[in-house]
Amino acid sequence: MNILPPEIVLSILEYCVINHYGDKNSLLGLRTVCRLFDHVIKPYVLRTLQLEFTRLDKVARHERPLDHDALARIGHLCHALYLDLMLVRDDGEPSNQLPALPRTLHPVLTRLLLPTGEVSYLSKIFSAVPSMEAFVTTLRDRYCLNEASFTEVDYRDNLGKLLEYTPNASAVRLNLPFQLISKHCRAATMILGNTFEALAQRPEDSARVRTLVLENVTDTTIVKLWRNPRDVRNIIDAFSALENLLISVRRHEEGQAQTINFRHRLWEMIGKAPNLESLCLISLDWDEGSFEPIKTTTQRDCSIDDWHFRSIPTIRKPPKSVLARLTYLELRRVEVSGCGLLSMFKCFKDSLKELYLNQVYLKKVHSAGAPGSSNDLLWIGLPNTRPPQHHRWIATCLRQMELRLRVCRVASLGYDQYVIGEEPHPMPGYDLEDPSGLGRTLEQRFVEVVSGIQQPDAPDGSPVAYWPEQEEQAWAYADRDRPHDMEPRDWSAPHYFSTQKNPTSGWQKTIDCQFPNFNQFTLDELHWFADTACKGMSKISRAMDGEEDRQHAGHHGPDNSEDVPGTNAQLGDTTFHGMDLD
Repeated sequence: MNILPPEIVLSILEYCVINHYGDKNSLLGLRTVCRLFDHVIKPYVLRTLQLEFTRLDKVARHERPLDHDALARIGHLCHALYLDLMLVRDDGEPSNQLPALPRTLHPVLTRLLLPTGEVSYLSKIFSAVPSMEAFVTTLRDRYCLNEASFTEVDYRDNLGKLLEYTPNASAVRLNLPFQLISKHCRAATMILGNTFEALAQRPEDSARVRTLVLENVTDTTIVKLWRNPRDVRNIIDAFSALENLLISVRRHEEGQAQTINFRHRLWEMIGKAPNLESLCLISLDWDEGSFEPIKTTTQRDCSIDDWHFRSIPTIRKPPKSVLARLTYLELRRVEVSGCGLLSMFKCFKDSLKELYLNQVYLKKVHSAGAPGSSNDLLWIGLPNTRPPQHHRWIATCLRQMELRLRVCRVASLGYDQYVIGEEPHPMPGYDLEDPSGLGRTLEQRFVEVVSGIQQPDAPDGSPVAYWPEQEEQAWAYADRDRPHDMEPRDWSAPHYFSTQKNPTSGWQKTIDCQFPNFNQFTLDELHWFADTACKGMSKISRAMDGEEDRQHAGHHGPDNSEDVPGTNAQLGDTTFHGMDLD
């Protein structure tokens, strides 16, 4: 190596780093080639340090203990922490409603037991299945917070020590427990509270946290933390220098009062980051792969209050600490109300420069008794028509409020309509059809209107334009000549991010901008949890089917007449619903 020019050696090593993008452990092995390899590769592979279940669990800790001497030598190279606590289960936290199991099992199970924490719940379900006893015991003894595995105090102590060894760490990703069945998890609240405390109490000479990713946060956890003044102080300290924030949220509490409470607490927490430049909000309440341009909910499906509950909390008034520097905003996999979405844009219009919308549903009510309601809320609006009073056409409103974006990219914009009364025939098409007859998608036309690009003429040669509410709002008219060629990267978020750095949700894939966040052990264990639970449910289903056969043959027994099919596929579909494990 001594005879090669330094430029060639560095090029070789850079190629090695790129070639091992998804396999950092193999790249670690290259450090043993020579001293130069070790010196150059070490800052790359040690940029992120990980604290995950096997480093905390007393069972596995004997095999993978924290090496404090090694941390003391390499800790200064660490710039990011990956805290993976997804495997932590909950034993006894009560749940307000029956967990999300296949609907065909609900009538039977509601007669058998009351909702409890995940492990207690499974224990009661599988009490009549002896082969499942070892599985439930393993969940309780190893994967729940207790003295046999590790407690919240153990977690706090280990995280505190790790932060002492890593004074230069300025980015943190925390994967909170992902409950497969029970909705509530007391452990998640304790883990998040202790994480904020550890970050707030770092040594004074440590770097401030500038990038924070919080995965699988529930509304219950945020509301509970905000009731404790000590937790609020820790959040304020941890958020004081924050510049990039990504939160994936899961909703559990229903009802108007709980929704309003969560909305206030969520934005109060975000508002504690006065230097925030990048914000990404992701909902985990529906499957990423199930998008359709128009989805319909009727009064038979759920009440209108429950339907409104699914909306992502948006700002009704500016946070107490105004986010004056917010430049990048992304909403992904969310349902939003028109008023809430526009209120958010009004709060950030002075600073917002880049907007990304990915799989966003605009919620609208369609009433058979009010035919004009079909056009009251639209993504783009109707061409050559001024929006009537109380009509909100999002793209036009953005132009009216002078939201000057240098980048606007979207993907999968749709409508979530709630039908009151009889379903319309045919269903309204809203503004999904291209009035220029060119077959452009709703997403492309939305970006064009928001960006002020002049529209092509209609097939009959008549002009197509989108007008503001008032004629004198001259700034809201299209003022940019139409480009000769519009390519997907000019309006599509996925195409754009394939060639450009993602300033919002990119932190979800890689917290250090070098290697993907990935823990194969967590992925394998979560699949084992789900597969084993499915097998247990299948045994229960077969037992119930046998009971039904005996009843039909004239035997007397409990009235379990509901149709209970096999549940492997059903539970498998709901188990990893909306979860990002990378």
